[in-house]
Amino acid sequence: MASDGAARTATADIAIATAAPSDLVNVTDEVRSVVADAGIQTGFALVSSPHTTCAVIVNEAEPGFENDFKAALERMAPTDAHYDHNDAPHDEEDEAPNGYAHVRAAILSSSSVVLPVRDGALALGRWQRIFFVELDRARPRTCQITVVGRAV
Repeated sequence: MASDGAARTATADIAIATAAPSDLVNVTDEVRSVVADAGIQTGFALVSSPHTTCAVIVNEAEPGFENDFKAALERMAPTDAHYDHNDAPHDEEDEAPNGYAHVRAAILSSSSVVLPVRDGALALGRWQRIFFVELDRARPRTCQITVVGRAV
């Protein structure tokens, strides 16, 4: 396709073999690769699950959060519960404990997320990572990626 700013789309599927219920599979690098290969400078990437018992979430790739999220799926944790993510080391001195906020945001997510593409790359925040979440039992799964935008 010519680089004249014309609209462009690209699609890809990522094969995933989940290991257990509540498995969080970090697919960030795979999505970044699809976006880079798409040749789109400005647009968006839709990352979705075609499975009714899986989710796609954006959150921090920190072991405490991952443990917290798995536990929350089992018990829908109250806000006053302990969260390992609150103890995660961070560069900023003023960052308040916010494990409950990360967990709630993830639970309220849907089977897809839309993320910006800027300057030919996936535009994520400093700590953001894309997770494919198994909500049922371990099995082969597919994560679908659609990139839409303009080439420059």
